[in-house]
Parts: sequence; C-alpha cells; structure tokens
Amino acid sequence: MMRNLAATLAWPFAALHSALRPGIRILMYHRVLPTANGDQLCVSSGRFEAQMAWLASNRSVIRLSDIPALLSEPRRPPEDAVAVTFDDGYLDNLLHALPILRRHGIPSTIFVSPDFADQTHRHPRYVGERTRLHLDWGEIRSMLEDSLVEIGSHTCTHPFLRQLDDGSAEREIVESKRRIEAKLDRSVDWFCYPSGDFGVREESLVRAAGYVGAVSVAPGVNRRGTSLTALRRTEITDQDAEREFRLKCRGAFDPFHWLLHRRREARFVRLAEARQ
Repeated sequence: MMRNLAATLAWPFAALHSALRPGIRILMYHRVLPTANGDQLCVSSGRFEAQMAWLASNRSVIRLSDIPALLSEPRRPPEDAVAVTFDDGYLDNLLHALPILRRHGIPSTIFVSPDFADQTHRHPRYVGERTRLHLDWGEIRSMLEDSLVEIGSHTCTHPFLRQLDDGSAEREIVESKRRIEAKLDRSVDWFCYPSGDFGVREESLVRAAGYVGAVSVAPGVNRRGTSLTALRRTEITDQDAEREFRLKCRGAFDPFHWLLHRRREARFVRLAEARQ
C-alpha cells in the first residue's frame, strides 16, 4: 500500500521529468507461468498478456540492438521507447512467454547461462525443485527461429561477479560468450550482470570481451550519455497489476527503486570487500 501510494504521489513529477528528459526504458522479466504462486521472479500468464497488449498499443517496443543507434543520435530518444528482456533462460520463456510475445509482435532479449542450458546447474533460488527449470540448447535454437528473439549472455554459472578474483570474473564473462556463440553459431552482443552485481572491473571486462553493451538492475531510463555497459532496467513482478505496470512504465516508481538499489549496491560492495 505504501509502495503504491508513493508511486501515485510521485507520478506528476515523474511525468514532467519524462517529458523534459525522455529516455529508453528496459523492462526486466524472469519467469512467466500460468500462476505466479507468490514467486517474486514470476509474472502470471494473464498479467503478462495484459502488459504486452498495453505495450503494443501504447509504446514503441524496440530491440536491445536498436539502443546504441538511438542513444548516439543528437536528438533525444523517443519518450515511449521500451525494450523487453528476460534473465536466466527459463523453460517457461518458451512455453508461456513466447506465444504471448508473438501475438503482440513484441521483440525480446533472453539472457542465458551456458551451465544452465547444459542442465548441469540451475538458478540457486530453485535448487530444491525437481522439474527441469532452464531452456536447453535445442530449445534456445528453436526460439531463435523467431525473428522476435535475441539471445544474450548471463555468465556461465550466474555468480556474484565482484566476489570473484580477476581471472574467474574474466572467464565468466568471456567464456560464456564463446560457448553460446559456438552452440548457436551467431554473435552474442549483449551481456547481463547476474543479480546486477558489477563495478568498473566488470564493465571493462565486458568491453574487452567484445560485447556491444550490458544491462544492470539499476532503475530508471537510458539517455544519451548512459554507458552502454551499464544500461538501466525496470523490474516487473506479479505484484504489478495494470495500474502499477503503467506507473512503472511512466517512471513513477523510479525514486523508490533508487532507494532500494542504493541499499542493494552497498550490500554488494560489503560482500566484495569481505572476500578481498
């Protein structure tokens, strides 16, 4: 209730700010299931369908690969530009999300981890589940037959990158790109920092590995001057009914999300320092 009240109060200021300084908003999803069951990473199919229908009617939905050109132009990016991304490469992205994306003509980027696709590891959040969780390589290749889908890298094993030594962090970033490209026979241009944990070292490694850009979990929109290796995103969860979703797309939740992000970033820094 307090979260929604804060967003409602912030909405007039967010609307003015967006009009004066428009930018590209990247939406972050994880899983789409018939029933979300209270999982923070899930969005129910019905809610996701409504969200994609609204985007198709009210926003210019672009690909991640469109962003570098838009941000390099001297004119401001379109105020209604939105990109859709999915983290971790879950099987339900194929089973439940893709049919909805197809119905509404929504392009998306799915960030996969090779060890997850090999079925040798799974996201630690679901380590106790027995059912298969992640897309395998054949399923990822089948999704790429649809022109709406792009595949990016999410490291090999989904670690907290700043807790790794230099060599291990480099392997996670470089080797994941090499392995995905070998399996899919196409270039992998985009990277996603697991849990949004990254710093100057990780950005440098991403650039050196040959990625075009990378996405974080820092909230807000992306404008000219935003680093392509630290693009901001807006997380969407099943708590976001129609009203909340529209407010998020309009930036009303950004101030609240920045406070949460600052706290999360401080925790990541403390964990990284404790490992040194």
